[in-house]
Amino acid sequence: MKGSNFPSKSKLTIYLGLLALVVVVMIPAHADQVVQPTSGGTLDIGFSTNPANPTLNSDTYLMINFIDKSTHQLLKHIDYKVSVMEGDNQICGTGAKHIGDPAAITNFECQFPDAAKYQVIVEVDGILFNPIPPETATFTVDLSGSSSNSNPPPNSNTTSPQNSTQNIMIPSWVKKTAGWWASGQVGDQDFVKGIQYLIQQGIMQIPTQSNSSATNGAHQIPSWVKNTAKWWSDGQVGDQDFVKGIQWLVSNGIIIV
Repeated sequence: MKGSNFPSKSKLTIYLGLLALVVVVMIPAHADQVVQPTSGGTLDIGFSTNPANPTLNSDTYLMINFIDKSTHQLLKHIDYKVSVMEGDNQICGTGAKHIGDPAAITNFECQFPDAAKYQVIVEVDGILFNPIPPETATFTVDLSGSSSNSNPPPNSNTTSPQNSTQNIMIPSWVKKTAGWWASGQVGDQDFVKGIQYLIQQGIMQIPTQSNSSATNGAHQIPSWVKNTAKWWSDGQVGDQDFVKGIQWLVSNGIIIV
């Protein structure tokens, strides 16, 4: 219509095209990422792979985002490292790194050599140039025959018979955290939350005890548990001695599984 303020058909097409472009840009590039809180609860970490379904002995990109729990915005200036573990064997990793801008790790390549479950362990040591006690989030890449990029459901761990210390599975990197706790670099609450998270996610398998006297955290952690953790981290005692301490924490309700 002559004199009308409505845009012409060609202009309207351009506007709609630009609007569609803006919508595409606003959609996250990795909408299928898995998001988990770190063991201490300070921040969330998002994880995805490219391709979404990794194949054996092929390059896979691991994408990781560091997310503010309150604003859900990506965080800047994060000190971190990533380890990809097959059991106790590290197959790839980043070493200590710093990310300045809020962006995903798009150039971290890894190849998965076996049809197995892999643990991707992301450790955060600092935020905005301020060091923090190390916090971790662990993701599972499953090439054993089930879904390729998933996390084990809570309480999916299969423990050995009660009152037993057989079939213990403790990732080797837990020793470092136990050492930090024993030396006072990590508080009791952070240590308990971290161990609880590892057990619930099936990353750390600890046999339970039938004679539980759970008191919902009423007990303080006895000094012998911390001493055992220190000796274990130093290699002076074996896994079974460390597990006895964790079992005591579980049976007394300090660690809820």
